[in-house]
Amino acid sequence: MAESILVIGAHPDDELLGAGGTLRRLIEEGYRVVSIITALGRREEAYRMQQISKAANSEIGIEEVIFLNHANLELELIPLHQFTKEIEQLIELYKPSKIFTHHYGDINIDHQITFKAVLTATRPLPNKQPIELITFETVSSSEWNVHTNDTVFKPNYYVNITNQMEEKIEALKHYDVEMRDFPHPRSYKGIRYLGRNRGMTIGVEYAEAFEVIRKVWR
Repeated sequence: MAESILVIGAHPDDELLGAGGTLRRLIEEGYRVVSIITALGRREEAYRMQQISKAANSEIGIEEVIFLNHANLELELIPLHQFTKEIEQLIELYKPSKIFTHHYGDINIDHQITFKAVLTATRPLPNKQPIELITFETVSSSEWNVHTNDTVFKPNYYVNITNQMEEKIEALKHYDVEMRDFPHPRSYKGIRYLGRNRGMTIGVEYAEAFEVIRKVWR
């Protein structure tokens, strides 16, 4: 049975902006990837965004997309222990070896709360299988933190996505309503520029960067 990986994003498009190329590469290598979206926009838009998200994820090979259906920018209104319990139940169901989620320093409040819930849900208890916790950067959120702040994104793990970059872009085109014109960072050109910048850091054409929060070898 294929090893499972979860990607947990606060909003539709976060999962692909942060890790779309890496997730595609993991699927190519035989992993089963499940996408979890914790919040959606206005209720009248929810169904349409679910269909868009499913199509976008399918573009890179993710066939399971789960929506927790919380309201956009209202995660802070939910008791954290309740939100964490939802994540724990999904972890128990899928038993992932790795989870990709938002960075704790993102300026978007939904991103921060999603990270807190995932961090708590993945604590390495004695009777639980350890889960590698990896955070991604989300353009138009991660880079707008104060760069002298201790919570700024500090990449320590890079993935070569040169062969997956075009598939990432094609998948993001399903989310075209969320994209902006360059020089906004959440633009197709901006995403390519970030990929090139991260790629140059490790000597390849395109890469995605991550900050590993916890990795346990028992």
